[in-house]
Amino acid sequence: MPDSTADGSRSLVVGAFRRTFAHTESRLLKTYVLVSALLGGLLTLLLLLALPVWVLETAGGSVLATFSRAFLIVGGVLLLVALVAPVVLAGRRHARGTASARADVSLALAGYLFVLSLYASLLISAPPDQRGAPPALLAPAVEFLYSLPTTFAVAPPLVAAALIGVVYRVAR
Repeated sequence: MPDSTADGSRSLVVGAFRRTFAHTESRLLKTYVLVSALLGGLLTLLLLLALPVWVLETAGGSVLATFSRAFLIVGGVLLLVALVAPVVLAGRRHARGTASARADVSLALAGYLFVLSLYASLLISAPPDQRGAPPALLAPAVEFLYSLPTTFAVAPPLVAAALIGVVYRVAR
């Protein structure tokens, strides 16, 4: 069976990572390729380690417990998709020959904003007894995030993921 991508990889994601890293002239996008690969691997490992624990803790529970197990998988996959989307989208543009330096930088910035949104989401959802004193420079922003209700924790990643789509459409 022939390879499905020009760089010899059968995986869309691996091929996009290789292509993007090799063909972009943007150092910012190259660093995002590395950062997203590292964070994606760590997130995948975290999900794989959390799933058995979550299944054991919710075994024999209600339908809601079963739904929560499915939500862990779906939520984790959605986070991974948004994390690698800038790299895949940039790789797609490079494969089609429609890539530009401006688009590469814009996608990298949107990707880094998504990573920051994950951190903001963690701050919003942190239990009160686990909250530490933030550095003085960041204290106002961190205290604001601590003050938000935990249900708002999904908002930053959703907004940042939507921004990745907007950047892909606008930046050419």
